[in-house]
Amino acid sequence: MHYADRLAEAISIRNTPAVVGIDPVLEKLPPRFRPTAPTAVEAAAAIERFSFAIIEAVADLVPAIKINSAFFEAFYEHGVAAYFRTIAHAHQRGLLVIGDIKRGDIGSTSEFYARGHLAPPAFADVSAERLPDAVTLAGYFGFSVVAPFIEAAKKTGRGMYVLVRPSDPHSDQIHEFGGVRPLYWHMSEMVKHWGAGADLIGKCGLSCVGAVVAGRDAAEAHTIRNNMPHTPFLVPGFGAQGAAAAAVSACFRRAGDGAIVNASRSVIYAIEQPRWKERCGDDAILAVRLAAEEFAAQARDMARAATQ
Repeated sequence: MHYADRLAEAISIRNTPAVVGIDPVLEKLPPRFRPTAPTAVEAAAAIERFSFAIIEAVADLVPAIKINSAFFEAFYEHGVAAYFRTIAHAHQRGLLVIGDIKRGDIGSTSEFYARGHLAPPAFADVSAERLPDAVTLAGYFGFSVVAPFIEAAKKTGRGMYVLVRPSDPHSDQIHEFGGVRPLYWHMSEMVKHWGAGADLIGKCGLSCVGAVVAGRDAAEAHTIRNNMPHTPFLVPGFGAQGAAAAAVSACFRRAGDGAIVNASRSVIYAIEQPRWKERCGDDAILAVRLAAEEFAAQARDMARAATQ
């Protein structure tokens, strides 16, 4: 089944386009998860336990999670193993998984990235449930970056999101370059072209080749959205990074579909916010649950606003 169709079905079941991002930082873990003077093995086990707890807290609320591999890779081989186990656990709980890996290299290298993150496993002792349903990519080396992932996606019903308009304000140093035709606009044209093949479009009218487009400005987001009618958007920046609801809403198509909205720190570290601390005491996972409920409702409202 095509990735965009699977995602659309999951969004319909959960009635929200919200995605919870898992970015586990050892020093920020709640005390009951945090080891003292940890080894790399213990640290990786701690962030794995925390990630599993987040998945259990949100599995019935959202259609998907986004797991940032960097936060696992910091613990070497133990963290990488924890990353793939976390993907498998999310799949067992019925969630789609976006692997936030941001890979992007020349074709010969990209082929092996695709093998490790999206292509059908080549070994009998590796289950497909350990691989994400979609990944994030940096397409600045051109089509050779995405081509191996596209081939893998066609075989497996998976997808990808290519960076077009990141949420970090410092990215403007690069993405605003070019004057009247900034780099992010050129990237939007490239991603639209890469995902335009008839064999890449699902029944829902969306491609398996998506774009990461932050809700930086409503007018800008609306312009990019209109230029990419068949491209699914992964929208970062809502929550801790402060993206406005109107700007995020502009990333949806007029039918209220075509985008998923990610929030990470504002959900998984909700206990750090006084209002959740007051309600939940020391129960950090309860705070995750309540913050995810609120976020799911907000994302649903932003999608509905696009239809008005």
